[in-house]
This record gives sequence, C-alpha cells and structure tokens, in this order.
Amino acid sequence: MKLRHYLLLITAVASPNLTADTIVLKTGVKYEGKVLTQDDKSYLIEVYVTKSITDERRIPKDQVDKIIKEAKDARALNQVKALVPTPDRLSIKAYANRIKTARDFLSKYPKSNNAKTVTAIINTLEKEHQTISKGGIKLGGQLISASDMEANTYDIHARMLLLDMKRFASSGNSQKALRKWETLKNDYAKSTAYKNSTTIAGRILQAYRPQLNNYISTLEAREAKRKSVIASLEDGDRERTVVVLAENLKAYEMLIEKEEKELHTQWLTIDPYHKKSLDYNLRSVENSLKGLGAGNSSKEEELAGPVFRSAWSSLAKGNLEDAANFIKQLQSMQLPEKYTAPLAKQLKEKQVTKAADEKAAKERAEQEWLEKAKAEEAAK
Repeated sequence: MKLRHYLLLITAVASPNLTADTIVLKTGVKYEGKVLTQDDKSYLIEVYVTKSITDERRIPKDQVDKIIKEAKDARALNQVKALVPTPDRLSIKAYANRIKTARDFLSKYPKSNNAKTVTAIINTLEKEHQTISKGGIKLGGQLISASDMEANTYDIHARMLLLDMKRFASSGNSQKALRKWETLKNDYAKSTAYKNSTTIAGRILQAYRPQLNNYISTLEAREAKRKSVIASLEDGDRERTVVVLAENLKAYEMLIEKEEKELHTQWLTIDPYHKKSLDYNLRSVENSLKGLGAGNSSKEEELAGPVFRSAWSSLAKGNLEDAANFIKQLQSMQLPEKYTAPLAKQLKEKQVTKAADEKAAKERAEQEWLEKAKAEEAAK
C-alpha cells in the first residue's frame, strides 16, 4: 500500500506526457488518468504513473474539486504537432503523407479549437513540399530553392556529406563517418564543408584508434574463447556453426576485397575477428592523423564554391567570357567533372547560339543595306 501511495504522489507531482482527464482535488493535487466508474460517494480512477504503468485509486467525491475532461482531439493533435519541424531531406512522398495526416485531422474534427494551429502546420508543410517538388532541398533546417541549389550545387553536396559525417559520428559509427570524410577530402577539398570537417575528423580518429587497438589486442583471447564455445557444442550444432562461420568469413572477405579494389576506400567494414581489416583501418587512422598534423598551414586555400557561383551567374546573365574564365579556374582546382562538365557544356551551347545569332544579325544587316541601296538606285 505504501508503494502504491508513493506512485500516486509521484503522479501528482509530475504527470507523464499523456493525454488524459485531469482530476483536481480540493487540496490542489492533480492526477492524470480517467474515471473508470463512480457511485454516489466516490470515483474509481485509473491513474497514469508512467506511459506504460497505471494504478487504480478510489477517491471520495467530496475531495474532488473538478474533473477536466480530455479533449476528443487531444491525441490526434499531438500527432499533428509532431509533423513539424520536418527533418532535412524529407522525400516528396513523406511530405504528402504528413499533409494528409494534418488534413485528416480537420476532416475528423472540423469544429476543433485547434483548427487554426493545424491549418498553420498544413501551410508550413505545403510550402516546404512545393519547394522540394520543384527540385529544392531542406538542409540544416533551411529551405533551399531549386535555383539556389543549382547555383550552389558543389557547396551544398559538400554540406550534405558533412552533416552525414556528423550524424554517423554522433551515433558512434566511426567507419561510416570516416567514409563520408574521405569523400569530402577527395572530391570537395576546396569547400568550406571540408575545411570545417578536419577538426571533427581528428576527434573521430582519436576515438577510433583505441577501439581498433582494443580489438587487435584482445583478438587472440576472443578467438580462443570462441573456439572453446564451439568445442563445447553437440556434434551437429558444432558442425553447423563451423559451416556458418566459414560462409560468413567468405562473404566478408569478398566484401572487403570489393571495397579495396572498387571503392578504393581507406575505411574497410571491420569484423572484430578479422585481423587484416583491423590492421588496415588502424594504418589508415595513423596515416590520416599524420596528414592532419602536416596539413596545418597558415596559407588560406582558395574555395571553389564562390567561383562555381560566379560561373553559374555569368552563364545566366550571358557574360560568356567571364563564365569561360571561371570554368577554367574551377578545372584548375581539379573539381570532379560532374561539376565542371555541365557548366562547360552550357557555355559551349550558349557560345554556339551567340555565334549563330551574331551571324544571323550580320546577314540581316547586309540584306537591309542591299535593299536600301537598291531602293536608292531605283529612285534616281
């Protein structure tokens, strides 16, 4: 009984985040729950102790000041409120599903006191959905239009990699975080995102090194323990276990061979029982830390993002000579071809169009001159 009373007191002080009726006593104490039954003298109340724990208590009616009934739309409203703010890079389909959920609320509760709040949420979702459906993106909590996306593609892709790197690092997945950093370093070394990533990479590497060292130093003991466990199994179980482990090892070695030869990555998927991958990644850690230490320079690297924007803007305005110079500058920075080739192609197309327009204009001018000369000759 003491435990039950204690739980009720906790509930009275701090109600869990559940929608429910509120029972207010004359003493000011409040309980979140619902009235199960009542008679002339008392209420039988189910009280929410936590989200998953409830308790029952009978409360005399003369102790109750009031019972505030839960709004019929309360639970549905909480679901709608959870739809915003939206996460980065949400798909068009996901936006459509969220908008439908919010609209369904208004259909089900047309007279709700929260209709204005839900309408505002729908407006927010529809605005974002419109931007995304036209080729835009939400990144770092900000909407980026399709035109801004196009003008800043290089920097935006780099930012996306940096955000992924941070996400994997925060979840403790050093290998995947370092894969993102590797791509940043190889393809986006002239970006602000890569510049900002090096400090984070250093922290990840420092945390990854002892993890790998621990795997390596305990490998023999862990292998011996695994062999002992396998040896203790019944004959049939032991044989099946050996076969499964052999199949898993074969599949794993095929995976890391592909990662080495095709992906050319420094960061293999590790198996705590596979010394080669552990040693390989540890060498990559040490080499990367040395590279970061040697890379500290007072010289400011020229960033490609502003040059890319200038090239795109010059093309949009028809300043082809400036665009050509900016594109050459980007190519000298060794940006991936997927960023420079579309600009170069657009420049070539505009140059061809401009040359054709100039030729046509020249021919028109010559024709007009001839016609004018003939008219003057005829007038004599």
